[in-house]
Amino acid sequence: MRRERGHAMPERSDAPRERGHAMLELAISAGVMVSCLVGTFQFGYTFYTYNQLVTAVGNGARYAAQSAYRTGSAQDVERGNAAIRNMVVYGDPQPSPAAAPVVPKLTPAQVEVRWDLAGDGVPLNVNIAIKGYTTDAIFRSFTFDGRPSVQFPYVGKIASAEHQP
Repeated sequence: MRRERGHAMPERSDAPRERGHAMLELAISAGVMVSCLVGTFQFGYTFYTYNQLVTAVGNGARYAAQSAYRTGSAQDVERGNAAIRNMVVYGDPQPSPAAAPVVPKLTPAQVEVRWDLAGDGVPLNVNIAIKGYTTDAIFRSFTFDGRPSVQFPYVGKIASAEHQP
């Protein structure tokens, strides 16, 4: 150290080696912070989408568990299943042609409806699941296959095709 007018001064030879360290530290820490932010957003968006799917599946299963089960023919059962799939996707068993899905890019073909039947053909439970739904986050896509799913006990009435709306 040199002394000028009674004060100790650092030598200038050390100063150039210190330059740039702050910029390098900022660049490294900014990269880490941005990747944490992007990861948090990606997790949050995927969790939000999954929560929307859980709500849609629950609403569809509640509708199915309380609606009349059509026993007239296989076409009647499929017509009832189509109404259940529409309930999951659009929130309405008979949606308008311009209806938007409650979860982006969800289609009725991605909703699986399965009935657990007793030996005499009376439904015991209804199972609703999402098959092959893909959500796009920032850097990665996530596919939900078989999840979310729900099973509700059937509490509705058995009806022939002519008694259905």
